[in-house]
Amino acid sequence: MTKVFIPGKLFLAGEYAVTHPGNTAILAATTTGLSIEIVPSNTKSSAYSNTLPKQWHFQINHTENQYVDDWRYVRAAIKIIHDYVKIDAKNNQFNEVVLTITSNLNGPFGKIGLGSSAAVVVGVVEAFNDFFKLNLPILTRFKLASLAHLHVQKNGSLGDIAAITYGGVIAYQSPDLSEFTQANKSWLTPTIINKPWPKLAITPLPWPTDWQLLLGATHESADTKSAIKGLNLAEEFLSESQDIVQNIINTVVTGNYVNFSKGLRANQLLLTDNLPAGYITPKLAILLASLKNVAGKISGAGFGDNGFAVFNDNVDNLINFWQLHQIDTQVIVISPQKEVNYE
Repeated sequence: MTKVFIPGKLFLAGEYAVTHPGNTAILAATTTGLSIEIVPSNTKSSAYSNTLPKQWHFQINHTENQYVDDWRYVRAAIKIIHDYVKIDAKNNQFNEVVLTITSNLNGPFGKIGLGSSAAVVVGVVEAFNDFFKLNLPILTRFKLASLAHLHVQKNGSLGDIAAITYGGVIAYQSPDLSEFTQANKSWLTPTIINKPWPKLAITPLPWPTDWQLLLGATHESADTKSAIKGLNLAEEFLSESQDIVQNIINTVVTGNYVNFSKGLRANQLLLTDNLPAGYITPKLAILLASLKNVAGKISGAGFGDNGFAVFNDNVDNLINFWQLHQIDTQVIVISPQKEVNYE
């Protein structure tokens, strides 16, 4: 039996800009996540999830080539890892398994915006790597999960995949995959795994031990795919975002909370000034107005989902205020950093 824990993720800075290759974002991996358990099966393979009403039965070496049902992320992850391993071991066949996914990334009122689909693809890759003793390097595992996610979602920075794969707090620079793009956007192409991905950089950051994260979940679920579709951001936006994010990285490294707070505020102002009006929902507007001298901002795509605060002192008043306005609060513990790898 294999059982792996997979973190969630929280975007701290650099959203939207990071969807353009070569731009940087800061993300944290969270101990609120999901677990995947694999045991051998004597019959066909099957998959179960506490968030899906129906189980999935399949043949592990012959997954159907369709990615529109509830199991599409799991299906894509199994397909890419199977085909990748088959390149080096022509006769390799996976044995049938029972896969059980138990997620804590959905609260009682729905998703809490910590990257459930990204955690699922990372989780399948990690679990298969452990169960079948594949010994894949962490960068390879990141790329496998990335291609599975891209195949289903068709766009995105892959920053959530990086944060969940590597753990801790990272500075993530998005890759330029234009030379690998297929006409039909079919990303399940294992041959590009071992090639360098231009502009990709994943750098761990030393998060100050006395800084804690507080999630404010609005349960107004956002669709990142729709949010970034057709959104054209000016070069000035990208350049300014890079400058702001680099300054924030410096404040994390030096542990300068006051300047960190100013940096997040500058990033939030840049996003507010350049995104459609619906980016800040009424609850998120309340969350932002309540921060005052506390570091924090909206996390991720906006249009709902969540915001966060970073605190190094008592924030009981902030927690009470958020809860009074139907913003659920959760203190977030950062998941441990995994092995370090640079490209």
